[in-house]
Amino acid sequence: MQTMVLDERLDGRTPAEVETPELVARASNGDQVAWDQLVDRYGGMVWAVARAHGLGARDASDVSQVTWLLLAQHLGAIRQPERLGVWLLRTATREAYRMRRLRGYEVPEHQQPRDPCRPSSKVL
Repeated sequence: MQTMVLDERLDGRTPAEVETPELVARASNGDQVAWDQLVDRYGGMVWAVARAHGLGARDASDVSQVTWLLLAQHLGAIRQPERLGVWLLRTATREAYRMRRLRGYEVPEHQQPRDPCRPSSKVL
């Protein structure tokens, strides 16, 4: 039923035809259907990132929830909504690493996210 409502507001376009920046703008203005479409569009990727970092289903679910919560908190501040997928990928990755540390998983040095404030030991 939500897809039907979105279609009516978007001149008959299907949700897949609506570009991410438009969904971000609508969701940041409180459009629940647009938010649901963002979750449908990117939810699998967020989940896959968490699982790819070796997290179990419960921890991956927590990472996913936190990632979406962070998006909800920052939705109006997204400067490049066309790059939302990248933002979600990076956020889910950071949260997966945080969860691994919290749960005591060992994270190899080469897999830890680079701190932008700390210079790299490699010079290119």
